[in-house]
Amino acid sequence: MSWFKSNPEGYDKIGFLGLLKVLLYVWLLPAVMAAVALGLQKLLNTPAMGDRGLMVWAGSILVLLSPALSWLGLVLAAPIAVMAMDRGWFGWIPAALIGMISGGVVAYLMREPLAIFYGAVMVVALRFGLGWRYPAAFRLP
Repeated sequence: MSWFKSNPEGYDKIGFLGLLKVLLYVWLLPAVMAAVALGLQKLLNTPAMGDRGLMVWAGSILVLLSPALSWLGLVLAAPIAVMAMDRGWFGWIPAALIGMISGGVVAYLMREPLAIFYGAVMVVALRFGLGWRYPAAFRLP
């Protein structure tokens, strides 16, 4: 594992369909987890628990709606991530930087600075998912 580098032939080992699958997982998994959390909150009646319960409920609603907002950041980050993988520079730190850049573009367009952090988290999650699903693509030669 390297903080900066990855296998220069990493994208060849993943391919377009592999990248697309992991992108879909990263894009939709937060909404699925939020739906499960909202179901649990409905059972426990957390909004009736006061301010904290209401904040947890509001946060879950925000994460449930995140695929409607995060697709643009992932669409912007995916080609840059492919170029970085192809050159062997898709370690953890470059992934976070790519996410911050794509999140910065979205933050500029939407006037919401939280998108910078969320972009970094999403692309690091993409890096994690790709490394978990295709470990040979990140093993250094």
